[in-house]
Amino acid sequence: MTRLPIVAAPPPAADQQQHPPAASSAPSRPDLRDEDIHGVLVAFYDTIAGDALLAPYFTDLDMPAHIPRIADFWSTLLFHTGRYSGNAFRPHLDMPGLTAAHFTRWLATLERTVDAAHAGPNADRMKDLAHRVAYSMQLRLGIAPEAEYR
Repeated sequence: MTRLPIVAAPPPAADQQQHPPAASSAPSRPDLRDEDIHGVLVAFYDTIAGDALLAPYFTDLDMPAHIPRIADFWSTLLFHTGRYSGNAFRPHLDMPGLTAAHFTRWLATLERTVDAAHAGPNADRMKDLAHRVAYSMQLRLGIAPEAEYR
């Protein structure tokens, strides 16, 4: 029986070398789902509570009791669940002194909150719908928006 010498295989050509996929430095964020809305709103209103411009409009509200209703509103807009019925505009009539700056800050805070935890078509849709809702509310309240609806 003849023994063949053991010879190391030559290294692969540079264009054939396999590299492990590069590790992403940022963890991937899941798209927004209906069951995520409540958590997004809790984080959003926690941020609002520390905002000198917006917090005064929410200090007299029982936010833990109110957030489920707001979640139903967003669930209905985003996922067509039909859980919300009512007039989302009406409470804003009782908020004296609202300006375009309030809506601009509200939108920026919402976008940051959504982006911190979610990325994808539903997350983008929530932000787009927020712009539409804010723009519409400003017009109905007689407030000139700082920016045109995108």
